[in-house]
Amino acid sequence: MPHSTTSHIVAQDLNFYYGNTQALFGVSIELQRSKVTAFIGPSGCGKSTFLRTLNRMNDIIDGARLEGKVLVDGKDIYESSSNVMDLRRKVGMVFQKSNPFPKSIFENVAYGLRIHGENNRKKLEEHVEASLIRSGLWEEVKDRLEHNAMGLSGGQQQRLCIARALAVNPEVLLMDEPASALDPRSTARIEDLISELRGEYTIVIVTHNMQQAARVSDDTAFFYEGKLIEFGRTKTIFTKPGEKQTEDYITGRFG
Repeated sequence: MPHSTTSHIVAQDLNFYYGNTQALFGVSIELQRSKVTAFIGPSGCGKSTFLRTLNRMNDIIDGARLEGKVLVDGKDIYESSSNVMDLRRKVGMVFQKSNPFPKSIFENVAYGLRIHGENNRKKLEEHVEASLIRSGLWEEVKDRLEHNAMGLSGGQQQRLCIARALAVNPEVLLMDEPASALDPRSTARIEDLISELRGEYTIVIVTHNMQQAARVSDDTAFFYEGKLIEFGRTKTIFTKPGEKQTEDYITGRFG
């Protein structure tokens, strides 16, 4: 299947299985470079499963199996020669539940850099500061970088996890329901952050919140029962969807 030179991630006829249970059916999609794409759909529709195929996070699940291709910058990330550590540096991930390490704020952000061999203290300090600035957290924590990250609020912890992902200079940021456990104010901060990062990173966000998808994304993909039903510009999907299933979900008839 030919794909556009502006496509950053391309899935081709992707089928995914948890043991004998098929979770994704023939998903083909092209995600554009430096755009924000939202995945929407009811619980259990496959959107988070598909998100995790994009940096091979499903590899850690016993019995998980994939058919088809996922190309990042034109290279199949499931080929035997693919380096998973390099892939996850390029394609970072922020999870639904913030997962800071029980370490200092500084060491949380520096963690990925250390894994990749950076131990120069001055360079670490520069990267940590830059990442915390990018995540909108620097002013709140700059005087307590050696404090335990577990003492941060939920919203701060999630922004810390974003800073940790940004520290290794990824090209893609996958976000699985990044604001679902947060209060409205913290959710607004995360949405503002996504808007600020737009254009610099290819961002893919899974969300149950359709208003959030409409606010933050350039493109939207609607999943249902493991299938990609419709994909297009967010404005079109929300105002003039081409499929009745999409319209029914967006208007609240089910989901």
